[in-house]
Amino acid sequence: MTTGADQDHPHAVRLIFEYEGTDIRLVSRQRTEMISPPGDRPADRRSAQGMWVEVRDAGRNVLYRRVLHDPVRHDAEVFSEDPERSVARVPVERPRGTFAVLVPDMAAADHVAFVGSLLGRAPGLAPAAEIARFPLRPGTDDTPDTGDGGPVT
Repeated sequence: MTTGADQDHPHAVRLIFEYEGTDIRLVSRQRTEMISPPGDRPADRRSAQGMWVEVRDAGRNVLYRRVLHDPVRHDAEVFSEDPERSVARVPVERPRGTFAVLVPDMAAADHVAFVGSLLGRAPGLAPAAEIARFPLRPGTDDTPDTGDGGPVT
């Protein structure tokens, strides 16, 4: 498994996702000439908290893993008229938005998976589990490849 930025993989894949509620969908993938952020060590799902992205091969073996701040916004900052409390966080009833993830472009990569506690719940309330999975190769779904024309391998 790759735990650091790998000089042998000078390309990365930028994945753009949209979400509404607990539904996440991949809207584009773009191959880019840059080194992806360093990866993190594997997690024990029984005790892990938070959320992370995994790049996996066709056999579901983890090739790369990176811990993420929860990309789904479950609250928003609002300004109060009360001078004692100028900014507060309030829950968002139906979260919606867009986020991007950068992963290494690896020959053996087949798909990415988001792993963590169930969306909409505080981390640690449920054991970590696969939340969503998306193919990395163009042509395996309806997601447009907005890359440089080179292969996403």
